[in-house]
Amino acid sequence: MTTVYASGPRAWLVRGSKDVRFDRWMLENSYTGVGFKEIPRLDHASDLPTMKSLVSAHMPDEKDGAVGNYAAQLNAFANKISRGDIIVLPLKKEGLLAFGTVIGEYEYLDETEGLKHVRKVTWDRTDVSRASINQDLLYSLGAFSTVCEIKRNDAAYRLGRIRAGAEIDPGARADVPLLLPKADTEVLDSEEAIASDGQDIIRYSRDRILARIREKYSGHSLQDLVAAILSAEGMTCKVQPKGADGGVDIIAGSGVLGISSPTIIVQVKSQDSRVGSEVLDQLGGVVGQYQADHGLLVALGGLTAPARAKVNVQQLKVAVWDAEEVLDRLLEHYEVMPDEVKRNIPLRKDWIIDESETE
Repeated sequence: MTTVYASGPRAWLVRGSKDVRFDRWMLENSYTGVGFKEIPRLDHASDLPTMKSLVSAHMPDEKDGAVGNYAAQLNAFANKISRGDIIVLPLKKEGLLAFGTVIGEYEYLDETEGLKHVRKVTWDRTDVSRASINQDLLYSLGAFSTVCEIKRNDAAYRLGRIRAGAEIDPGARADVPLLLPKADTEVLDSEEAIASDGQDIIRYSRDRILARIREKYSGHSLQDLVAAILSAEGMTCKVQPKGADGGVDIIAGSGVLGISSPTIIVQVKSQDSRVGSEVLDQLGGVVGQYQADHGLLVALGGLTAPARAKVNVQQLKVAVWDAEEVLDRLLEHYEVMPDEVKRNIPLRKDWIIDESETE
């Protein structure tokens, strides 16, 4: 028997703008917002037909399909999102996700250096690792749509739990069907927009590669991949045996023997949950014990806020690689990676239009 849950907050992906500078503006000013600078205020467009007329009048060169798509997204932003709803903002520069709660109605900011179409938001979390979200919802969060309701697989409950502080996506509740809900009659302002508006292929590909890394290099084996990357960057690495590391997973150094400066003590954490400041304290102690020059913490799930603050203080002594940094360095050195790495993570280079950089 399937339980029917009382309706609660809806979950929305709101991408803001292709210009990454607006991500920080939204966080600092407690707004969620969208671009569409060509479109004047939306106060009097209270339904989809009126919104289509408004968009068509101010974007005359766009095809009918694009007009309908843009109108549906703007209609969702101005008229369908409600107070208490969940907002998810992908932070393009950091590779993280921000989670907020809508606390205001639609506003038009005429005199602003930021976005004009906005709603007030309380940003509950601004540092959620993409590793915290299961792959099915990551796909939805990769939609190119500026505004998109995330509905599949009990999404609102799951994203609500993340917003409330859960470290890991709990997955759908056992008695909730793993189905995409029936499409709205205004389909393009909901998740089905992915089919017509497309995926952020670059972000989708990065998420797929990260999923492969977690699959093939789970647990202790992640240190082998990290050692391969450090070796490609010119270091000589000694990987410690499993179970006997004493807080040390890799000892890396320069020169043939790997003992010339800079010397690095590496600790590797493969879990999806964030790492706390106690791990940094342990690493700092081990760096001193070994009289190494630096410490490197590899944490696929990222750091807690106190741990990030500690890294900022110790940034000349300790560095941190999160999942995005590991991926960046893997891609940079992929051509010289060992054959085993290439078998585990088979990649090929294709050229595509970077939609995030085009208007």
